Amino acid sequence: MQRFYFVILVAIVTLYGSPHAFATHPEGYFPDTAAPAQAPVYMPVSHIALLLPLHSPSFGAAAETVKKGFEAAAKREAAIPLTIRIYATSDDPLDVLITYHQALDAGAVLVVGPLTRDGVTALASSHVVEVPTLALNSADTDILMPPNLYLFGLQTESEAAQIAEMALSTGKRHAIIIKDAGGLSVRLQNAFADRWLSDYGNTAEAIEYEQNQAFFSQLRRHTAGEENLVFLALDADKVRRIRAYLNPATPVYATSRIFVTNQDPLFNHDLNGIQFMDMPWLLQPDHPAVMAYRGPDKTQKKDTERLYALGIDAFRLMSYMLQVRSPYEIAFDGVTGQIHFVAPAHFVRVPVAARIDNGKVRLLK
Repeated sequence: MQRFYFVILVAIVTLYGSPHAFATHPEGYFPDTAAPAQAPVYMPVSHIALLLPLHSPSFGAAAETVKKGFEAAAKREAAIPLTIRIYATSDDPLDVLITYHQALDAGAVLVVGPLTRDGVTALASSHVVEVPTLALNSADTDILMPPNLYLFGLQTESEAAQIAEMALSTGKRHAIIIKDAGGLSVRLQNAFADRWLSDYGNTAEAIEYEQNQAFFSQLRRHTAGEENLVFLALDADKVRRIRAYLNPATPVYATSRIFVTNQDPLFNHDLNGIQFMDMPWLLQPDHPAVMAYRGPDKTQKKDTERLYALGIDAFRLMSYMLQVRSPYEIAFDGVTGQIHFVAPAHFVRVPVAARIDNGKVRLLK
C-alpha cells in the first residue's frame, strides 16, 4: 500500500521544478468566462484526474454539484503542485473504464472517482487500478478491493451501522426494523442488523412497510415494550406517515434520509423524537470548516448540499493522500463528518448525532 503513495510523492517532487506544475484550479475551469465549446486537448503530464459522470442524464446534475464542491475546495485549500484534469463520462461502466485508462495514459498519478455505484463496481472488478484511486461510492458486491482502490462517499449504509452503535448505548435488547422492498432499504436493514446483532444477546426482527390502515393500527401495540427500539429504514415521506403510530415510549432511530428540509416546521413536527445522524455541513453551522465554505444560499435541497459537501471533502482527502505515506495517517474533521481510514479500503466518515424536537433539529452529545 505504501508503495503506491510513494509513487505520488515521487511525482510531486519531480513537479516542483517542472514547467508542467500548474495551479490547483482544474484545467478547463474559467471563473470569469464561459466554458470552451470543445473539450481541451490534454498534453501528457503528471496530474490528478477527477472522473465524474457529467454526461449522464441520470447523474449529471449530481456530478456537477460534486465538481463545484471540489472546485471550491481547490480554490480555498493550500495549493498542490499538480494540475487537476476533469474527465467527463456517462453512467455506462464501460465508458468509465475506458476513460479511466485514458486518464492513466495521459499521466494521472491519482484518480478521484468514479461517482456511481456501477462505475465503482466495474473498476473494482477490473483489476486495472494502477494508481491510488479515491472512489466516491461503494461497490455493489463484497468483492476484494484492488490494492490501490479506496472508497469514500455518502453511503447511507455506513450511517445505519453507526446509528446501531448509538442505539446500543440505550441498553435495549430487541430492535424492530421497518423497511420497504427497495434495494437501499434492504441494505440499511442489513447494515443496522449486522452491527446490532454483533452484541451478544441482542435480537432483531424486520417488518415490511405497508400502505394501509390495518398495518398502521398494529404498530403501536407491536412496538411497545421496555426492551424494544425501532429503526426506520425508510425515506422521509414514509417515516412521516408511520411516526404517529409507533409507541411513544419506544426510542426511534432513522438515517439522514429523514432530514430533507429545515424550512418546513410542520413537516419536521411529524418526525418529533426521532434520532438520526447527518453531516456537520447541515447540522453544525458553527463548525470551522463549514463556516469557511458555507455561502449565503441555504435554500438548496439537502441532497444537493450533501453532494457539494462531498466534493469539498473529496478534495481535502485527496490532498492528504498526496502528503502521507500510508492511509492510516489520515484523519481530519471534514464537513461531511470525522474522516479516518478503516482497513482494508474505506475512508469512513462519522456524522453528527441529532434528534428532532418540536420540529427543530437538536444536536446530541
